[in-house]
Amino acid sequence: MRAPTANERDGERASEALTVPYDAVLGDKVKFACVGGRDVRVHEDAVVVDGTERFEYDELVLAPGSSYAGTIKSTTPKRTDRLKELAEARRSVMEGGKTVVIVGGGVVGVELAAELAELNARVKSKSEVVLLHSGPRLLDALPESVSAYASKALVAAGVKCCVNQTYDREGDVFVGRLNKNVVRADAVIVCAGTKAATDFLRQRGEDDEAINVPLDMIGRIRVDEGTRQVIGYENVYAVGDAACKHPDEMLASFAHWEAEYVSKRILCRGNEKKLRSLGPYQPPPRFMAISLGPFDGLAVWGDRILATGFVAACFKALVQLWFSNFMPAPYALFRRFPQLRRAAPMSALSNRPLANSGGAR
Repeated sequence: MRAPTANERDGERASEALTVPYDAVLGDKVKFACVGGRDVRVHEDAVVVDGTERFEYDELVLAPGSSYAGTIKSTTPKRTDRLKELAEARRSVMEGGKTVVIVGGGVVGVELAAELAELNARVKSKSEVVLLHSGPRLLDALPESVSAYASKALVAAGVKCCVNQTYDREGDVFVGRLNKNVVRADAVIVCAGTKAATDFLRQRGEDDEAINVPLDMIGRIRVDEGTRQVIGYENVYAVGDAACKHPDEMLASFAHWEAEYVSKRILCRGNEKKLRSLGPYQPPPRFMAISLGPFDGLAVWGDRILATGFVAACFKALVQLWFSNFMPAPYALFRRFPQLRRAAPMSALSNRPLANSGGAR
């Protein structure tokens, strides 16, 4: 039996520090079973795992999440696989003279680039952090003011940002399709290509009992926007990244709010008076805290920047402390906050997913 590598030990330690055991969250009053499997079939009254284990349900919540092409957010059941990749990137930076390539200029890619750049400066290793993004600007799903601040901060930290170009990859070599720019990597982390983890819902095969969960064109589960119920099924819900919704709501905070709403709706147990009191689901405003290193960041509410620099970094630390120890802010409170959003352009409105379309079963 071989001894674990340094990256594997780093991954195990990080996994223990970041993972919250189910029993610590649910307590003694909630019975639960955690079962993993490669073949998951959803029937009308039960979920069957690997053809052997059957879990009957009255109400079902589908929350398989999403994945990237790389291991940082993959469908692998082992969280340590993702953390080993991060440990390898950090180790490459510390060794000096290495090039770490991050693919994807969304929030995850930007935060990771800032973290590695800060490490590079702190240890004075003379490594290079390169961020590749095919969009016209970093954080292109957010207002231009947010993108401009983050881009300026990354460049000042020494990150080489390459935007507005798609790269072809051959091993650890990236070649730009437009200017044929060549980037050779010693370590690569993919933070792009998010995909709903719903392939198991497509693979019905000859299982006549498996329900036909409706998916949109990119594999997200179609739901009623007001109830989060899967179209055609009154006792099946979908929350999180796997549910069809506006791109602005593809954040962990919205997944928590959706789950909280669904749990309250289930607890109404069909009581019409309680359901009227609960009302339809209303997405709260978009709140984001983006880290740009230990002493810099962005706090965003809707389309407005609330804070930058050290104040935003402190806000991010408080958010992480709250989510890891106390769980999210209550949906009933946050849904009452103003959205602080500018009117979306017609191009964005025309691309909005029609989550509440479809007929009943």
